[in-house]
Amino acid sequence: MRELIAGAHHIALFTADLERLRDFYTNVLGLEEVGRFEGRPIVFVAAGATAIELVGDKAPDEPRGQGWNHLALEVGDIDAAVAALEARGVVFQGPPADFPPEAPRARIAFFRDPDGNLLELIQPLGARYPGAGNG
Repeated sequence: MRELIAGAHHIALFTADLERLRDFYTNVLGLEEVGRFEGRPIVFVAAGATAIELVGDKAPDEPRGQGWNHLALEVGDIDAAVAALEARGVVFQGPPADFPPEAPRARIAFFRDPDGNLLELIQPLGARYPGAGNG
């Protein structure tokens, strides 16, 4: 498995008040905002090598609620990783997809662990976090 997963990429949290949560993570905790999807209520803040993705309540095509949503694991080649994991019995919710579809910044695919926790494979396309110059 080590050859498939490069490391944790981000943990996503839903919130009803994106600006309040962004302010808490950046101004209270002192974490740096490292990216965002312009036009979407999504902000990434750095927590060491792993980011926290803050997802506002108005994010399209996302389940609603607050708190934990998913853990994203970074891979170098999502198609190869999905094929390898499917060969080991992992069932994906769908094939890898570009996100956002209109201007892809990453390729993603979702599956659940045996306890039902949502996991995402992510292959960044360009900068590691959207709207940032990092790579």
